[in-house]
Amino acid sequence: MKLLGLDHVGIVVRDIDETVARVGDTLDGRAVGERFVSDDIDLQVLMAGESTLELIEVRNAGFGMPRLKDGDTAVIGHFGIQVDDLEDAKAELTRRGVALEGEVDTGEVRFIFTAPQTTFGVTLQLMEHKERGTGA
Repeated sequence: MKLLGLDHVGIVVRDIDETVARVGDTLDGRAVGERFVSDDIDLQVLMAGESTLELIEVRNAGFGMPRLKDGDTAVIGHFGIQVDDLEDAKAELTRRGVALEGEVDTGEVRFIFTAPQTTFGVTLQLMEHKERGTGA
């Protein structure tokens, strides 16, 4: 299993519209890509300099990400980690006792989440970007 580096930080926010505006004002953050809205989450990716932030308003808690209530502050929902080979990473982490859940293949990227109780209390999103290929 080869880790390539941090892809993004997923931040759970109470009000996504307000937070997107504040990140824009505070860090010159700019929205990239389409906003993703489902029954469970409302998600917008922003670039702040060279860093990628994934802002997530959680409507139904899951994958270690809580639904915030009035008065709650933003929390780190997960860290997106690039791997060279997702199948290899899944096999290695399973061997190490890490529970995996929610595998997705978008056509551009394949990813899976870890259960936070098996990864030092933090959810990790292991990601293999298809256009980058696998390491060899």
